[in-house]
Amino acid sequence: MYEGGKLDNTGIPPGAMKKPTNSLLTCLGGMEVKLNKLEAKVEQIACSQTEVLKRLDVVCQSMGTLEKDLARSRKDRGSRGAGGDLALFSEVRVLCGETVALLKNLQQEGKWQREKIEGIESSVSAADKLWGYVGEVFKSSKIVEFILKGIVPWRKQGLLYSGEEEVSEHHFRCSPTDDQRAVELPVEDEKDTDYGLGSQAPPDPCRLSEGPAVNFSTEQGEALPTGGDGGVKGSRKPKEVTLKNDCPPLPAPFEHRIVSAKQVPMGTYYAVKPNEVLGGGRFGQVHKCAELSSGLTLAAKIIKVKGMRERDEVKNEIGVMNQLNHVNLIQLYDAFESRTNLTLIMEYVEGGELFDRIVDENYHLTELDAIVFMRQICQGVQYLHQQYILHLDLKPENILCVNSTGNQIKIIDFGLARKYRPREKLKVNFGTPEFLAPEVVNYDFVSFPTDMWSVGVITYMLLSGLSPFLGDNDAETMSNILHANWDFDSDAFELVSEEAKDFISRLLIPAKCSRLSATGCMKHTWLNNLEDKAKFHRVRLKSQVKLQRYLAAHRKWKKHFYVVTAANRLKRFRQDRPTNSV
Repeated sequence: MYEGGKLDNTGIPPGAMKKPTNSLLTCLGGMEVKLNKLEAKVEQIACSQTEVLKRLDVVCQSMGTLEKDLARSRKDRGSRGAGGDLALFSEVRVLCGETVALLKNLQQEGKWQREKIEGIESSVSAADKLWGYVGEVFKSSKIVEFILKGIVPWRKQGLLYSGEEEVSEHHFRCSPTDDQRAVELPVEDEKDTDYGLGSQAPPDPCRLSEGPAVNFSTEQGEALPTGGDGGVKGSRKPKEVTLKNDCPPLPAPFEHRIVSAKQVPMGTYYAVKPNEVLGGGRFGQVHKCAELSSGLTLAAKIIKVKGMRERDEVKNEIGVMNQLNHVNLIQLYDAFESRTNLTLIMEYVEGGELFDRIVDENYHLTELDAIVFMRQICQGVQYLHQQYILHLDLKPENILCVNSTGNQIKIIDFGLARKYRPREKLKVNFGTPEFLAPEVVNYDFVSFPTDMWSVGVITYMLLSGLSPFLGDNDAETMSNILHANWDFDSDAFELVSEEAKDFISRLLIPAKCSRLSATGCMKHTWLNNLEDKAKFHRVRLKSQVKLQRYLAAHRKWKKHFYVVTAANRLKRFRQDRPTNSV
């Protein structure tokens, strides 16, 4: 019997080869390792499959739940039906109705509040007008004088009453009389008030002050005692100083307003008086007119415009005047625009041009008068420059007197005025040759000192009656300006003070940066201490006679210029007429 376990392996059969035992074992070991790895991977795959199956079960459960929810929602929707939607819509409709009602109530309340505010505004406006009227009446009444003086006229033994003499010492007048164009003002003590070159506040001529005074008539130019220790018996009156009225002119008879040109017929609002011509020039004419609704007397400046450029220039003038609200500057009231004209309705002043007023034979021009006039001109120019506006056409023709008796003036004609912007270099090539600054002649940049040069020329003419740069023709005049060819005529300036000459010398300087500004002019000693100057500047100036000659020659030249211009136009018309007829 064969027993496999008992084979004899000790011997090798004859003729058989020997097998490599070690390599076989190695192969079997490698196979076993690989099988083990494969088994591990199979186990991992099995685990992954198990996990996937679990997740699929969860997804199936979720889907089942979702299906149940959908079925339930369908059942709920079906159970509601159309009744639920109607209920919802009815609720929304009710809410909308309530909202509309609230909005209507809010609108009604807003309307009531608006009406209340308008009523309050009208009440405030009426009260403002009433208080303004009361203030004007109060200012013009003697109550102010009594309050300022501390006098109770019906209580002669009052605490502040100190006798008739003290009342008379405080007496002053701020309006000229018919017999004498002057005001009586007190003289302030020099040790109490100093308004020199560095002063910040000019003296107020209408302010009460104490101290003795000397009365003189500016019509005669002599000192006339009115009383004192050696006066008339039974009446002891203090000595008083009579000064020219340099109180600021009254404001325009209407409040400042912003004006825009209306494209409606002017005749529906104003009645223009064609026979009363107040002035004229390159732009057209100025007529006297009256407002139909109020009867207010005004001036209508009718400007002929041919193209858009001229129209824009006039609208620039309107824009400039809308920014001006000063007693020494003419005020704009209304404006109208048509196809051929632009009309500016302005404040009316009846005194005429300044130089026309001065050359009147009945007028007694002194240096004090010139100070009063130039002080107001500098105040107006100072306001212009504070608004960053350049006038660029300051000359005697553009300075009007408020009336024929007082010394108040207003600056007019802002047709060439420009808004000054420091970053924009402005150049101009227009103006009146005699009053042009060197930078205008050179077509250089202009600024505030350009106006101050013209102020210097006006001052020179006012004091001497001569034009400092006037030549035989425009070319010679401009050459004199460029070379600063001027001096103080010995005869014309014989009676003029050194302060006045210094004032002019600080303005007629070719270098712009070296000229006095308008504020600097207001601080100059020549324009201050009027009470002291009233004692000395009483001599009649020689400039009146010279100004008469200047104005006569100027008007003759102007008339000749207009005649030549009209003749040239007629000649061109005749030359063009045959051509047009063909």
